[in-house]
Amino acid sequence: METYYKYALCIIKDNKLLLQEEEGEDLYLLPGGRPEDSEGAIQALCREVKEELGIELDLATLDFIGQFEDVAEENPDALVRVELYHGNYHGELKPGAEVKKLVWFDKNDDWTILPLITRNKILPALIEKGLLT
Repeated sequence: METYYKYALCIIKDNKLLLQEEEGEDLYLLPGGRPEDSEGAIQALCREVKEELGIELDLATLDFIGQFEDVAEENPDALVRVELYHGNYHGELKPGAEVKKLVWFDKNDDWTILPLITRNKILPALIEKGLLT
């Protein structure tokens, strides 16, 4: 079974999770993306959040939250594996070229606007770990 790898950033402010609406997507996604060429996790994450959010990650504060796996939203015959990180950043959050808008998601908002992996695995883990209460 094919597996898609993604590195994502968890930004929580005022007990809300930052998500983004991207061009051509119906669901709200965590900032981040797939690695290019021989990029490692942190290198790919830094590049993606700079492109998508216009920020620089503070690498000294970056923490690994966990690895999550579920059926890929766009391909039920494949898996998506997300490595999720949390940390501070420098700069002002602003949508990049492929991002239509940024959304602050409360755990009481409509979970059906989230991809399966976020809805089934990531959000419950953030709540369980006390990062989102």
